Amino acid sequence: RINAKAPLFDRRDALAAYEQQGHKCAVCGEVFEFDQMQADHIKPWSKGGRTVAENCQMLCKADNLKKGAM
Repeated sequence: RINAKAPLFDRRDALAAYEQQGHKCAVCGEVFEFDQMQADHIKPWSKGGRTVAENCQMLCKADNLKKGAM
């Protein structure tokens, strides 16, 4: 079985999500600088989620790591 990684969101989509969220992590609600966050698939790529702006949310690195471990 091949363990393929999800494609990355483009910077424009990540920045748009960051602005829409008011610079806050979608999980913990804390404010972060853009470079302290990661673009995340709302509907996981492994479950058919697409790498499009509508499926992008910004998470702090800690929450994105926690989500990935689930």
